[in-house]
Amino acid sequence: MTNRYFGYLFFICSFITGCATQQEHNDEKIIGEKMPAPKDPFHKLCQYWEVTDAENPTYRDIYDNEVQGVYNYPGIVFMTDSTFLEDPRATMRYGKFTLKGKVINAEFDDGKKAIYTIEDVQADTMKIRREEKGQTTILYVTGDRVFWPDASTNPYNKINSKWRIKPPKAESSQELNERLKEFVRFFQYLFIGYAESDNNKVDFMGLPSCFNWYQGGITVQNKKRLDKKWINCFYSEEQALQARQMIEDNLTSKKYNWDTTQTNWLKQTADVLKQIHDKM
Repeated sequence: MTNRYFGYLFFICSFITGCATQQEHNDEKIIGEKMPAPKDPFHKLCQYWEVTDAENPTYRDIYDNEVQGVYNYPGIVFMTDSTFLEDPRATMRYGKFTLKGKVINAEFDDGKKAIYTIEDVQADTMKIRREEKGQTTILYVTGDRVFWPDASTNPYNKINSKWRIKPPKAESSQELNERLKEFVRFFQYLFIGYAESDNNKVDFMGLPSCFNWYQGGITVQNKKRLDKKWINCFYSEEQALQARQMIEDNLTSKKYNWDTTQTNWLKQTADVLKQIHDKM
């Protein structure tokens, strides 16, 4: 079997028993203890909110706004260290926020300010009025019910997402390896968050990746079908392909332990991602 073909069929369990079913899991029900949903307003706010509709939107609030062959998936992530991230699957605009009653005062890292007012809450949905630079936009958002009480392990925080920022110059092999380690850690934290929540669906939409996810395994994407968003995280397509080969070589040349006694596939995958990170 060639290395290229093995990259498509790489299984991260030590043996295949119990892992024969290979269907992608974006809706797999998981078993195990769940973290109880927070009850106080601040911690309930601290989750991923997908923008499902908008009135008088800016370009950041619109789906399928194609830029360099990739698409926008608007949303907002509020985090427990009082930082937030607007457009977490696209332009990634960070800032700090305070919550007072139903008003969220936000200041972006570039110094610009916005006020978000929560006008209505229904179960996992909210209607929010955003005022910024003289423009008022009504956002309809849906929460994913995935909570990271510790902001340092939230995959969307600034440190855990810095691998997604295109570097200003070509990187060395060591620098590429560090970027790849951060990429793997991002998804490790993402899987842990979903594993500990009551949300049965992992949403990979719009997140840059060179992986495909299966029960009991991970595959590396074909070079010709490599995610354009992932390519855009690197200085050039050449460097992205180099990084892709590096991660494939790591997967095919090293051994990883797949816990076949673990019934929660998200926890299984998070554990193996940690092993991959630590062995890089």
